[in-house]
Amino acid sequence: MKKIVGTLGIALLGGVIALMGYKLLLENSPISESNSTEDFLPMVKTNFVAPTINASSAPTDFTDAAESTVHAVVHVKNTSSRTQQDPLRFFFGGGGAREYKQVGTGSGVIISPDGYIITNNHVIEGASELEITLNNRKKLPAKVIGSDKDRDIALLKVDATYELPTILLEIQIM
Repeated sequence: MKKIVGTLGIALLGGVIALMGYKLLLENSPISESNSTEDFLPMVKTNFVAPTINASSAPTDFTDAAESTVHAVVHVKNTSSRTQQDPLRFFFGGGGAREYKQVGTGSGVIISPDGYIITNNHVIEGASELEITLNNRKKLPAKVIGSDKDRDIALLKVDATYELPTILLEIQIM
């Protein structure tokens, strides 16, 4: 009993000393001597001038490109099941493993009206279930047709009852 009281006394004394040190040394000290952001954001000056094709040309308008492609871009949701060992459950009964559902997301592009979608391999890697959300918020299950881990690309397929919007894809084979 004497050792416990002594240990608690030392812990209490250490806490009081730490609190007093904080109050005296750190509580009122300013974090920064300057109120200006100029000290923290250096300016780099260059002589770069963006090239212009025609001096009278207007800035590029991307609204047409965005409007024509937004419906072919999809949200990819993957769900995978992971098993993790729980040491407390192992020692105190109830089994040692617990299954967790892990959800990951990414994007993809519809490349054919019959439902082929290109995405990254890391988006779908290890997934036990894939779900595609179209721009109109419709959700469709997907399956992996193929993937290439080295090039980080994957091909998915969804079955839709209607023709899906696509993006024209030009592939250059080297």
